[in-house]
Amino acid sequence: MFGKKKETEAVNLLELVPKRIREYNTDENGVVTVMMPRFEHDWMMRHLVPRWKNPYVRTRLDDVGSFVWLQCDGETAVSVIAERMRDQFGEAVEPVHDRLKVFLQQLSRRTWLTLHHSDGREVFKD
Repeated sequence: MFGKKKETEAVNLLELVPKRIREYNTDENGVVTVMMPRFEHDWMMRHLVPRWKNPYVRTRLDDVGSFVWLQCDGETAVSVIAERMRDQFGEAVEPVHDRLKVFLQQLSRRTWLTLHHSDGREVFKD
């Protein structure tokens, strides 16, 4: 009904499962370049992109970002990704949970990935 606020449930980030939704390339060193369309709407792509010849804006991730991006397969929980980060990079990524939280929030806000519960329900977006 009108005037009622939707109740939001408390969400534990470590239990969520991130899934990539943007195209990407990986070079021979394992560094990921994410490709974001210049425009989301087809009519804008058709009429404005030919001027620039390339319909994508490319963003190259660092080693840690590339590692996390490749782990966001829609099946691996954030807690598992954090442990794999510790195994791969050691003390260089501490505090791992804080770093991972900020990185995943940025990717979610940019609509590069979605976050889901383990049962497949998408997390409420702000």
